[in-house]
Amino acid sequence: MLLLLLALQVPLPTVGDTIWLERSVELPPGATIRPAAWDPEGDIALLGRPVVRQEGTVATVAYPAVAWSAGTRTILVPGPIVIHRDGVTDSLPAEPRTIEVASVLPAGEAPGQIGVRPELGIVPERVRSAWPLVGALALALLLFLPLAWWWRRRGPVAVVRSPLSGSPEPPVAEWSEAGEPRAVAAAAARALRGAITSHLPGTAPGLVTSRLVRTVDEQRPSWPTAEIALVLRSLESAQYAGVANGDVVDLAQRAQAIRARLEASA
Repeated sequence: MLLLLLALQVPLPTVGDTIWLERSVELPPGATIRPAAWDPEGDIALLGRPVVRQEGTVATVAYPAVAWSAGTRTILVPGPIVIHRDGVTDSLPAEPRTIEVASVLPAGEAPGQIGVRPELGIVPERVRSAWPLVGALALALLLFLPLAWWWRRRGPVAVVRSPLSGSPEPPVAEWSEAGEPRAVAAAAARALRGAITSHLPGTAPGLVTSRLVRTVDEQRPSWPTAEIALVLRSLESAQYAGVANGDVVDLAQRAQAIRARLEASA
């Protein structure tokens, strides 16, 4: 019987546990209750606001507290404030409460002689909810829809053609007769540059003439580098200096012949 009574006893709270200190009062008809402010002293501290519950005419105020040292102590729990129907308030006196707090350290051992327990390590946690996956899919859909809308509205893709891919020859004779030698020189130089750079990967058509000629000499030693350099420089001079129409037409024809030879050698 003694062992059964010991087994049925409620275990004592330990240091750091939440201890509810309660105060119950009988309320008169129409009255309400309000917890009193409390700042306990010593090694007792409050953990939060008091909780008020009422069952019939009995109201209870419970203070969540914690003890930071083991032992038996008597605490004065403040009395609640009773507010009557007519507005009159009564402050009830404090009542003592005796609590016993057990130690979390093993009994019979000095605190300085207790060894430090090893680290427990990381406890794996399995996520069994599908909501993270649903949220990720919804976010991906929200990001994809504006991109798909923009892709459909951007219009057809523009095809960039090479200067020699089906482009008609400039009307050299007509431009020359109209007194536009500079236009003839610019068109011939642009067409010759396009023919050269189309066979030199990574070379821009706007490369300066000296650099372009050096690249041709390095990558295409079989090409007529000297003639290419002469024609390009002559055409560039014709764009900014007064040159006779016949000379410009001759340069344009030589540039066209060089382009044909490059296409044949490729």
